[in-house]
Amino acid sequence: MVYTDGSHLTANNLHELYNYANKIGLHPDWIDFMGKTIHPHFDICGHVKRRVLADAAVKKVSCKELVRLCKLNFRLPEKDSDLQEWDLHHNKHSLDLQMPSESEYERMIDNIFKRTGIERFRP
Repeated sequence: MVYTDGSHLTANNLHELYNYANKIGLHPDWIDFMGKTIHPHFDICGHVKRRVLADAAVKKVSCKELVRLCKLNFRLPEKDSDLQEWDLHHNKHSLDLQMPSESEYERMIDNIFKRTGIERFRP
């Protein structure tokens, strides 16, 4: 499932997010991982925003709900009290999540280093 709060676009997993982004013409390098915690998403505006909001396949949610979904989809629970909600969420969705390929992972890490301005050491 793909979600938006009208300014951001995320999904239940990276594969789904990249597929949808490709479908609407967003470059994969435009994904945003930065912040206090890693919540993969695309910032959307202009004609892309209008197209996403008009798409019936995209679930419209509040900003608060979008952050909650990102936590559930991309992070392990931090507290025992979060574990039940995490389990319920992941049992509802298929667990055949695809891990990023080595090249996708390298691209994501390179993008993070590029955005932070830190030079990546490679032996």
